[in-house]
Amino acid sequence: MHELAFGIEKSGLPFIWVVRKPPLDEEPFAEDMIPTEFEERVSKQGMVLRGWAPQLRILAHSSVGGFLTHCGWSSVIESLGLGKPLILFPGGNADFGLTARLMHWKKVGFEIERNDVDGSFKSDLVAACIKRVMVDPEGEQLRANALAIKEICGNVK
Repeated sequence: MHELAFGIEKSGLPFIWVVRKPPLDEEPFAEDMIPTEFEERVSKQGMVLRGWAPQLRILAHSSVGGFLTHCGWSSVIESLGLGKPLILFPGGNADFGLTARLMHWKKVGFEIERNDVDGSFKSDLVAACIKRVMVDPEGEQLRANALAIKEICGNVK
């Protein structure tokens, strides 16, 4: 989680990051999930929301340019239904990896690079992927494709 946080910070781009504990986890929210002083450092860049957030309302806002997603199918469809390109960070379910590959293949998202052996990743690669999708010329086609797919995915509002 810390490498992800540092990568979001290093991107320099504005963000809303919703951090939730796993649904069946009965432990209280672990304060150390987010690096110490992270929220203070990024207070002018973005915000961290702990717990539930209105994902569709956030994604529908015109200031949101993309979505860093765990690649759950519902999240992917909600994002594409609103024309938002994807920063792909597949979670623990095997299907999430397949979804990420499909979205990359359909050119509506880039996947954050990971170590093939252990799945680890570095904050610099997180930042680079966010920038590729959101602002780099390389991401222009992704952004256009996401808008085009908006018509296929239907109105999710």
